[in-house]
Amino acid sequence: MKNGICPKCGAASVYTKKRGAGFEGGLYIHTSILTSGTDYLSYVCITCGYFENYISDEDKLRQVAEKWDQVPPTKP
Repeated sequence: MKNGICPKCGAASVYTKKRGAGFEGGLYIHTSILTSGTDYLSYVCITCGYFENYISDEDKLRQVAEKWDQVPPTKP
């Protein structure tokens, strides 16, 4: 998504917004570690609707590493 190409449908119709995950009257993301004030970027493909968020706050990422369970890597 960060390169402007949707990984799901391949369209070059990706848009981004800082702290864009909270759409008015709709989608909100709630987790115990991502409190208000956390910097993140939201990306959405307007062709298929695929949606991603990326946290840019390095301190919050360290907290995730300390408190969340890591997903073991597997080969496809």
